[in-house]
Amino acid sequence: MAGTADRPRASRWETLGARLGIWTLPVDVDDPPPIAGRTIVLGLAGLAVVVAALVTLVIPAIEDSKAATAARERREHAAFVRGERARLAIEQAARHGRAPAAALLLTAGDADAAGAALRRSARASVLRDARARVAAGTLDGPIRGATCDRERGDRGPRVHLDCLAITSAPGPAGRPIATAGHPFIVSGSLRDGRYAWCKVNAPPGEGASTAGVSVAPPVACTR
Repeated sequence: MAGTADRPRASRWETLGARLGIWTLPVDVDDPPPIAGRTIVLGLAGLAVVVAALVTLVIPAIEDSKAATAARERREHAAFVRGERARLAIEQAARHGRAPAAALLLTAGDADAAGAALRRSARASVLRDARARVAAGTLDGPIRGATCDRERGDRGPRVHLDCLAITSAPGPAGRPIATAGHPFIVSGSLRDGRYAWCKVNAPPGEGASTAGVSVAPPVACTR
């Protein structure tokens, strides 16, 4: 019969299960002596030190890092919004022109001809402006033409136009399959022929890179 020294020793898991009363060791396995109370106390003390270090040092450091990252992201977003607003304000700044013929025709009593004269002058201004922006690299082109139409229901000496600097290419029949381009708005007066035009940017849609930033056109182009 094998002596105690010849019997296999229980594994750590077997010993742990036996000490907790989960199972009993096999009869042919050497049962190690109980763990000394001093060892248990020292082990618990070491565990307490680790837990205390986590609570007092590691976890606060992680939270501080998260807070710093969030603050940095807020600052970066605020800077982006300020920059985008400034860019849009410059892009949508009002330009001014005049159609002297419009005032003369209105004085002569021909309001329709006066409106047409101001519309032609505004269209030419929008076309030149859009092509200049393309040449400067601030607008996509090429600009193939421009259209200006008076807003529906617009009456009287104050004129409001919706214009489009056209970028779409002609289709097989010489006309664009779908008209696309850059929108502009115009506000002017037939009494003196003066008008202002502004490039406008539609409010960004969901998922747009501008993060929802938009700027209202100047009053000169909307009054």
